[in-house]
Parts: sequence; structure tokens; C-alpha cells
Amino acid sequence: MPILIRAIEDTDRPAVTQLLTERWTSPDILIEGEMIDASALPGFLAEDGDELVGLVTLIKRDTEWEILTLDSLSRWGGTGTQLLDAVVQDARRQRITRLMVRTSNDNLDAFRFYQRRGFRLERIVPGVIDAERLLKPEIPIMGEYGIPLHDEVVLGREI
Repeated sequence: MPILIRAIEDTDRPAVTQLLTERWTSPDILIEGEMIDASALPGFLAEDGDELVGLVTLIKRDTEWEILTLDSLSRWGGTGTQLLDAVVQDARRQRITRLMVRTSNDNLDAFRFYQRRGFRLERIVPGVIDAERLLKPEIPIMGEYGIPLHDEVVLGREI
């Protein structure tokens, strides 16, 4: 059965909260010192039959949308790309011309994923994750591939 990508509905909120808690320690994500409940945001989910296999949440601003979270439970299967494609199509329909995303300095897989899909490195925010750890102590000190977590990297794409 093919993966179904669809907009998040209110009835999906408990499953969205559970996935975000499993993948991000909680649905609360810090952005520039503000705690944002990603489980309450619009976005898209990916389903394989009755199973939730992917999720993207969005902060929709007037001139650009920010991808707050993007998770695929089956890496390398194309689910992340399908979710991103749904975001791009929806943004174009709503005349949004720019997407952006933030990631941590250790997330080499995200660097590869987003750059291969037209995103460009735009900015490094030194030490922001160290500061966020004071507000959200569950943010680990060590990240993927044994890389210490300190900085945020911002990527953007015109669409």
C-alpha cells in the first residue's frame, strides 16, 4: 500500500503529540527563546495503512513558512521527500514563495536532505542551543555522530 500524505486534522492531535514526544522528547520546541507547541501547528502526516510513519509541522507566516519539525519513521524510503513536497505544493497554492528550516549543528543528515532539495545554508547562530538548554534541560549535550550540540543552522529555499 502506498504512503498517504494528508493535512493534519484535529482528530490526529493525540498521535501527533505522541510522535513528537518520541522523537523530540516533547511537543514543545524552542525557537528564539519562545516555546512552541508543535502538536498544535498545521502540517501534514504520512500514513502507511493505519500507521503514522511521518510528520511535518509548520509555522505559517505571511511571507514565509518555517518547517518546525519533519520526521520520517522509515529513513531513506522517500517519506520525508513526500512530506516536503506536500508543504511546497500547499505553499505555492497559498502564494508563499519561501520556506525556511532550522537545525542543530550536529544534524548532518538534515544538511544533506535539505540541500539536496534546494535549500541553502543561510546563517549560523552560535551558542543558541546552549542557551535553549537552560530553558529546556532535556536538550542533550552530545548530538548525532558524537558532535557536541551548540549552534543552530538556518537553511532557506525560494519556491
